[in-house]
Amino acid sequence: MRIGLGAGGIMQALDKVQWLDTCYTDLRAFDKVWSKARGWNESIKLTTIKPSGTLSLLAGVTPGIHPAYARYYIRRVRMSTNDPLVEQCRTMGYAVEFVRGFDNLPDYSTSIVSFPCDAGDHTLVAAQVSAIEMLEHVATLQNVWSDNAVSATVYYRKKELSTIQGWLKDNYESRIKSISFLLHNDHGFQQAPYEEIDAETYTREMSRLREGSFTDTGGAMLDMEDCTGGICPIR
Repeated sequence: MRIGLGAGGIMQALDKVQWLDTCYTDLRAFDKVWSKARGWNESIKLTTIKPSGTLSLLAGVTPGIHPAYARYYIRRVRMSTNDPLVEQCRTMGYAVEFVRGFDNLPDYSTSIVSFPCDAGDHTLVAAQVSAIEMLEHVATLQNVWSDNAVSATVYYRKKELSTIQGWLKDNYESRIKSISFLLHNDHGFQQAPYEEIDAETYTREMSRLREGSFTDTGGAMLDMEDCTGGICPIR
């Protein structure tokens, strides 16, 4: 068995990280008893730290082990252009544009909706966490919790490259399984998933929004009758 029990909002609860170590020990003990009772082999892997984008949004916490990208930011979500949600977002005042390729030509089959976001006063943001601090957090969660590789993208500044190289030389083989890096700013990607904005821009973008409902999409959304038996069709 491979089971992925995940944790999210970690950077909002760093004082509770060691609780995960005790929790992991208890989970292993429970898996031993439960697997024996069911006649199964014990689970190979139990725990994970995944990107947790959607689940974290539903819970209102930061994703996985990541801090918030910034206090104010634009979150861009890609959708099929013919998805009724795209038009609904446009009606409600969210900015909508076509995806542009590396050649800067538009891809009319895919649209991007931009959502202005506020992480809140007390949320740790990427600018407050150095690349080395993030790497240490990843290594800690790999040690006390995650059987699978901790999914993490470390935001860095160019001035941190030499210290990052030194940390990886000393720690990569023994403390982490994999890691991704991305420049926090000036990375050159058009229509990046996250873009930092200031409070004035956030207020302006929010002022453009109008009330509406994401369930009001011209009847194209799923009806509960479509999901009889617990399986919903893809639309």
